[in-house]
Amino acid sequence: MARQRTNPEMKVSRSPVTGVHKPRAGAEVDHHQGFNLAIEDALKNIGRARGRYHAHVHLSALVDVKNPGHIVEYHATLT
Repeated sequence: MARQRTNPEMKVSRSPVTGVHKPRAGAEVDHHQGFNLAIEDALKNIGRARGRYHAHVHLSALVDVKNPGHIVEYHATLT
């Protein structure tokens, strides 16, 4: 296994980080793109030094149930 480089000056977060994407009201959104944007948001706020890490990705959504229902927020949690 490759050795990970760390930056001692950077705060290292071990707690879960959640990214959120909220599409504009009424906008048609490709679900893959919505989750991709949520993952990008989580990665911006991961708070770890440069390097490669094994992470679990959990995708979830806030859904407005109507007829038809739609996703209000896309969530991606990295642990």
